Amino acid sequence: MSALLRVTDFTVEVETDNGRLALAEEVGFAVRRGETLCIAGESGSGKSVTVLSIARLLEFTAPIRLSGSATLDGIDLVAQDQLEMSRLRGARIGVVFQEAMEALNPTMRIGAQLLEAFRLHAHPRRGVGRAELDRAGRAKALSLLTEVGMADPEAVMTQYPHQLSGGMQQRVMIAMALVGDPDLLIADEPTTALDVTVQAEILRLLRRLQRQRDMACVLITHDLGIAAEMADRIAVMYAGEIIESGPVEQMLRRPQHPYTKALLECVPRPGVRVAGRLRTIPGAVPAPGAKPPGDRFAPRNALATERCHTEPPPVLVDGDHMVRSWAPVTEWTPELVERLTGPEESPVDAARRAPGDAFLVLEHVNKTYARNARRQTTRADRRGAADVSVTRAVMDLSLTIRRGELFGVVGETGSGKSTLGRLMLDLEKPDPGSRIRLGEIEYGRRRRRRAELELRREIQAVFQDPHGSIDPRQTVAQAITEPMRQLLPIGRAERGRRVLELLDAVGLPATTARKYASELSGGQRQRVAIARAIAATPKLIVADEPTSALDVSVQGQIVNLLLELQRELDLTYVLITHNLSLITSIADRVGVMQGGRLLEVADAETLLRSPGHEYTRRLLESNPDPFAPRP
Repeated sequence: MSALLRVTDFTVEVETDNGRLALAEEVGFAVRRGETLCIAGESGSGKSVTVLSIARLLEFTAPIRLSGSATLDGIDLVAQDQLEMSRLRGARIGVVFQEAMEALNPTMRIGAQLLEAFRLHAHPRRGVGRAELDRAGRAKALSLLTEVGMADPEAVMTQYPHQLSGGMQQRVMIAMALVGDPDLLIADEPTTALDVTVQAEILRLLRRLQRQRDMACVLITHDLGIAAEMADRIAVMYAGEIIESGPVEQMLRRPQHPYTKALLECVPRPGVRVAGRLRTIPGAVPAPGAKPPGDRFAPRNALATERCHTEPPPVLVDGDHMVRSWAPVTEWTPELVERLTGPEESPVDAARRAPGDAFLVLEHVNKTYARNARRQTTRADRRGAADVSVTRAVMDLSLTIRRGELFGVVGETGSGKSTLGRLMLDLEKPDPGSRIRLGEIEYGRRRRRRAELELRREIQAVFQDPHGSIDPRQTVAQAITEPMRQLLPIGRAERGRRVLELLDAVGLPATTARKYASELSGGQRQRVAIARAIAATPKLIVADEPTSALDVSVQGQIVNLLLELQRELDLTYVLITHNLSLITSIADRVGVMQGGRLLEVADAETLLRSPGHEYTRRLLESNPDPFAPRP
């Protein structure tokens, strides 16, 4: 079967003050109808830039120059003007973006947005009136919402995006991408921000719709676990180049490029415990203007030869498989993997200290949110009335965190896990009758500032989005210094010395102190957030989804940093996440939450071996595993 989408020598450049800068170079691939190609790689590898440039979407945000060819069913996309591309997008090309809430219009109801897309892309016959067109569009919208699994499509049509959950927003995005019955569906990280169970549902939905409609699909992801679930073929990008591509089975079982193997090894495996550290890829993807002269992965590759550092590698093709390398690896031994991504454990790691006595104690904790909602009234009731909407975020929860342990809290969005974290941090007040105690400090009974400062010295937080939790107006040094100034009796000079010590402890150079958060990568910002959290020498850190927005390789670096700091500083952790594979790899004990209740608490090995609750089993089964047998 001939390819629907064929990309050849496709190059994306951006105009800068210093000339053109290549973001993607000589990219080539083909996708047939009914086939899914997953393009994988870390942030900055060029995968989104390449695919969104094929759809001609980046020219609205930057001075982009394209060369090479990208043809869709014989149509040269590079040669089209934007007016013609606007007709092709939606009608022939559908796009599902990563952040549905940002892609949907917050001021329009869902029905109006779907109807608008229908009017743009349905191409009705001449003579069709507006009323008839709108009736057809409404019928199409209801049909699509039903097709993507909405239980009450009529109600969804009347709602605004913010009234829907993340999973429902993504289903609406998929419905909107399908309005014009496209031949090609582009999905850019469509499940990154979703819980594992919702992620599994969205992936199954995309696969079902693609097969039913015989669409070609290009799926962009940094997670090879997702690629294993979805792909027929995988192309791995690094620093603007495709460095390996081939059928999914070969790419997952017999990769030949060290970067592909390293990405696979960085994925936490469901059901597998890690004694000391997660595997990682040292270093970072080079910036577009700082690409090395030889193999672009060579500076991060412990297996690289001298030639890899000086000469661009050849492209080796064997049937459907391609690898760009001087020394492809055809047989991976444990020794080669350890050289590439580091050992999984060391003698120090294996001798991890056993948790001690009770430290943070919660007894019969409840948290209820009440919201007044105005309801419509009759003429006879001019004064109006209010309905009270009650949400029980945490219900009768009792839990003890032991000193020195890493306790994981898992659950889907809405399970109450983040509310529990805020209660532990005393950022939310529990309902009357609840009792929370940290060491000798009783929550809710403190009145004096000294007691408040004492609690803040004992417990600190690391949040999901460091860009949002670090003041953009502060330098890194100012952000780290702030808790020390408030909580520690030390002078300016000592604070300055401690900033440098903390940056070194989290693996950042001293020059980082003068930078702002906007100048750092996501992983670097999270390291700054961790440095700030430990600045006041706390005993307990509550980390709420600290790695969910990061690449799997950076996720491993951050988790390993947390484990190292725990050993060095005798820290206790509560790590909140929806990634059960990650938390069962590293935690001492795990608590599973659903609907505000703590369903199950067990040590990680017991939870993996014999989960006691059906919901826990469902979470375990929903984690994508690139090493699992293909169906």
